[in-house]
Amino acid sequence: MDARPPIEPFVTAALADTPIDVAGRAVHTWAEGDGPVHAEARLERILAGDQRASARPLAALRADGSDVPTRGDLLVVRDGRDRPRAVVEVIEQSVVPFDLVDEHFAADCGEGDLSLRYWRDTHREAFARQASRVADTDPSLPVVTIRFRLVYPRLLGA
Repeated sequence: MDARPPIEPFVTAALADTPIDVAGRAVHTWAEGDGPVHAEARLERILAGDQRASARPLAALRADGSDVPTRGDLLVVRDGRDRPRAVVEVIEQSVVPFDLVDEHFAADCGEGDLSLRYWRDTHREAFARQASRVADTDPSLPVVTIRFRLVYPRLLGA
């Protein structure tokens, strides 16, 4: 059983003063990363507008019982203490083999030097660890990639 507070009340309150209609939209979290430090760094990049994309192994997403997000879905971003802090809207989604993630996607993830090499080096190990927990040893490792826009809190000047 999930001990975390439900995300729907946070989303409803967060978006109360925005033109975004929550009704009929799938709302869930996008649980990625390796613990509290990574969660805080990701949140900081998203709030600064430096991260506009993310990816997870398909097998790990399914093993968590999570739905694959689709365009228009709202995702809650939690901080390192598991508190909901931001809402992003999925604007693009695809499932691709790990080795077909391109340099534009890697740059949109906002990590390191923004290069594809950096993205692959850091994500290969993390994704392999996540996939091994669910016994997925597929060498092409399908990953769900999403691009998103921050909708709460809004970027200054946006």
